[in-house]
Amino acid sequence: MPNIFPTTVQLLVMGGDERIALDTRRGVNRYGCGSTSDPELHDFASSTASVISAAAFQAADHLRARLEKDIPHLAPATLYRRELSRLREELLRLCALGDLPDPDIVFAASGTDLHRIAAQLARAASARPVLAIMVNESETGSGVFAAINDSHPGIEVLTVPLRETDGTPRHAKDIDAEFIVAAQQAYAAGYHVLLIQTDISKTGMIAPSYGCTAALHRTLGTHLDVLIDACQFRIAPATLRACLARGYSVALTGSKFVGGPSFSGVLLIPAETAARLRTLPFPSELATFSAVADWPNNWPVQGILEASSNFGLLLRWEAALYELRAFRAIPDADIACFLRAFAGSIQARLTDDPTLSPVAVPELDRSALLSEPCWDQIQTIFPFQLYRTDLSARHALDTEETQRIYRNLPTIKPRCQLGQPVNYGAGKNALRLCLSARLIVRAAEHDGACIIEQAQSALDQAIRLADSGSFKTFCTDTESNFTPEMISPGKNHGVANGGHNRF
Repeated sequence: MPNIFPTTVQLLVMGGDERIALDTRRGVNRYGCGSTSDPELHDFASSTASVISAAAFQAADHLRARLEKDIPHLAPATLYRRELSRLREELLRLCALGDLPDPDIVFAASGTDLHRIAAQLARAASARPVLAIMVNESETGSGVFAAINDSHPGIEVLTVPLRETDGTPRHAKDIDAEFIVAAQQAYAAGYHVLLIQTDISKTGMIAPSYGCTAALHRTLGTHLDVLIDACQFRIAPATLRACLARGYSVALTGSKFVGGPSFSGVLLIPAETAARLRTLPFPSELATFSAVADWPNNWPVQGILEASSNFGLLLRWEAALYELRAFRAIPDADIACFLRAFAGSIQARLTDDPTLSPVAVPELDRSALLSEPCWDQIQTIFPFQLYRTDLSARHALDTEETQRIYRNLPTIKPRCQLGQPVNYGAGKNALRLCLSARLIVRAAEHDGACIIEQAQSALDQAIRLADSGSFKTFCTDTESNFTPEMISPGKNHGVANGGHNRF
């Protein structure tokens, strides 16, 4: 029988939804990432997605070879369960939860699916209809609102804006007050509340505050479930441990800050919460995007979920854990030192350069969780407004222009990638320059100044594109007609001080 097991390149883009599919002309997915490494690309796009590294690809390839060797002797679903069990154990070790009882770990293809799972579990836990309260759609993952709202007639969604129409952040106390009023009114109206706290949002915010979440948890008790949307995975182990210790479930992905390929999610459910949920009927609605092996062995999923496999998800997590393993080997003090240097350089540039303007990001406050701050209090997502200048004024780029800049940055040398543009106010659109775990590892092992210089170069490129006389000839689709010859080199700013299938 011929060997029909897919290649690593094929598997890395299988087992997700249409967002993971590669464009046939350019060989990248909707997020600008291919399924092979791209060492020439300066990748500062981890708020959106990450391009797989050569070493992480090799880790995935080794797993694929092991699967190919074993699949003539074991059913795909059996192999899938075996390998997911191994990944669960390693993820728990890398999360460094100490003496905290091990949470249950549920795998899913995306952060969107993690929210679906959390909403369905909340519905199963209460006889009341569920109201999910979360940040507004422009600050969270694409499709999350619809995924929750459409998942069941007994689940509704309410959103809270984080910014004013002019783009400035709302005061934390006002955001918290809106969450509190919404939750209390929902409870009084007979709803069970699913509070989704975002840590970190698309523009780098935490909302509601951890103090607000704790207060609502105390007030509403069993009538409220908490999901920490940490899908960016920009949290330290101490923060994760503190969330789980308070009974909050936590959604993580391996494809953003960690640096794994797109579409890899896990839901961590605190041990006590998991024990309670396992006694309830399992939601049949989860059968459309979850398999038996995605859940720990002691969940009542038999007869509801299919015993299928998603080797694409498996390989993507293998790649992500390679990156996470390397990041966890870096001392926290070294991580914090580099983050401060990077933030100082980028913030100074965004403030001082007339063609750039920083989008304000409030201080990352987790003091309600931890008395001692961790490296995750330091900003790693830097949203900014880009301007085109002339002799008399500067003009903020509109939505279409910003999208064109984003699409063309990977096509000119030195090639770079920024986070997808996000709306942060009425008619306002920001690009995002982001640090990833992989970049921090490179800074610690080699040269942090080089990483900062590359980030400054990415800003240079964005400015050149905005000021180029050929700007208006750019393509509006995913195929670019821009060439490096259209622009001339500028100054170097340097470093400032300071889904499931058989495979």
